Amino acid sequence: MRVVCLGAHILDVLGRPVVDIPAGQGRRVLDEIRITAAGTAGGTKVDLAKLGADVVSVGPVGADASGRMLRALLEDHGVDTSGLVVKPAATPTTMLPIRPDGSRPALHAPGAMPLLAAGDLDPDLVAGADVLHVGGPDVLGDFAVDVLPDLLRHARAHGTVVSVDLLSTARPALLDRLGALWPLVDHLLPNDDQLRSLTGRTDPGSDLGEAAAVLRERGVGTVVVTRGGDGCLVVSAAGAEALPARPVPVVDTTGCGDAFTAGYLVGLGRGGTLADAARLGTAAASLVAQGLGSDAGIVDLPSTLRLLGADASVA
Repeated sequence: MRVVCLGAHILDVLGRPVVDIPAGQGRRVLDEIRITAAGTAGGTKVDLAKLGADVVSVGPVGADASGRMLRALLEDHGVDTSGLVVKPAATPTTMLPIRPDGSRPALHAPGAMPLLAAGDLDPDLVAGADVLHVGGPDVLGDFAVDVLPDLLRHARAHGTVVSVDLLSTARPALLDRLGALWPLVDHLLPNDDQLRSLTGRTDPGSDLGEAAAVLRERGVGTVVVTRGGDGCLVVSAAGAEALPARPVPVVDTTGCGDAFTAGYLVGLGRGGTLADAARLGTAAASLVAQGLGSDAGIVDLPSTLRLLGADASVA
């Protein structure tokens, strides 16, 4: 399966466990610090490559040491980085102090993130792919409005499946700002907070199925909502199906959504049903949750499939 991952490429610097930020010039000794390739495009493509997909990166990075390191980290995982575009800005970077329970605040510098331009992507690359995954149209600036709709039309015209994930907790205005995209999206994979914020249903008690229906009414084919430890909800023309998460000891939740997306897309590519694909996504996410950083946990497709046991109908 050939996948083009377009969008947010981020260099993550992670440390654990962080129980507080020391005052003044104070110091804390951590068990572990890592630097990883991450982002809703970058992190997803690392997991896709581990799961056996042929992956190409497209996105903006800076002309700096961080950009060179990000490129090297991706290439270490077998990702084709020829589509990364160097911009006159810093490489998007995030510092993540990981709490003992695996949760993490994020200190983020977007840098070159919104600088992608129309000429930065060869349309033939998209036309020749099985899947175009757009990671973070909400942070790509004017590119998402001025360029991306035509690119998705080009993809769909050539039989390329389109999937989209969000990076930020989107404001309701984004629903209309990205309105031209929704009818061109086959699979939308937000988390529950993103879906609630996007649709204005921010009450924690509001129905996720109804929120997903808002996007379906806008033209999205299937909405798959990840819900952390509560699993996911798959909403399609066939109805809604809730699937549980796998109970695992959580080290760090960074990149779990990206891993879910990678597993889900690989599951679809193997001919599985939506539920089968979501189960593979859940297995991939459970592996990433047990290590530090978005590239932790997943080794390859066979070992990930073994987690599914008797449920591994995508195998």
